Amino acid sequence: MTDQAEVPTVLAALRDASWLSNPDTRTPKRAHVLRDDGIAACGLVAVMCDPEPAMDVPDWQRCKRPGCRDKWPTPE
Repeated sequence: MTDQAEVPTVLAALRDASWLSNPDTRTPKRAHVLRDDGIAACGLVAVMCDPEPAMDVPDWQRCKRPGCRDKWPTPE
């Protein structure tokens, strides 16, 4: 019997702008892939909302910056 290593779940989160006095509510927000330390893979420095599985984030909402772009999971 062969033990299979469990594939870690890739997590993503939106930037939390609730603390801003005038948060931008006009444009769609992008989700960012999170590194192991909870920071966005693209280098965005911001407070992040609760993480969710990256597979559940629709393509139009995914960050396309270098760092995040290559880390999004693809459907199998």
